[in-house]
Amino acid sequence: MHLLSRVTVLLAFTIAPLAAMAEPPSVPPPGPGVGVAESVHVQPRGNTFAPNSAEEDALQKRITIFNATQRLLDAWFDRKLTICRGCQPNGVISPRNR
Repeated sequence: MHLLSRVTVLLAFTIAPLAAMAEPPSVPPPGPGVGVAESVHVQPRGNTFAPNSAEEDALQKRITIFNATQRLLDAWFDRKLTICRGCQPNGVISPRNR
């Protein structure tokens, strides 16, 4: 019985690929022009970037103002932030916090 199942499986794997190769392809062969891209996306050219334009200067000014404001807020936050690990004013750690 065990031998019969092995033979059946072996025949199935042998005959199935032969049957698949004998069938005609179900997909029609590609005609002329098939495979050509409909649209192509390219990198922008260098002439769209103007480093000394008024628009670029305004953007740089906004970024500079934002960075300055952020630095002030960071400094304010650093002054307000207190991390206490139970140290005494003289630098000695209290026994209860060891």
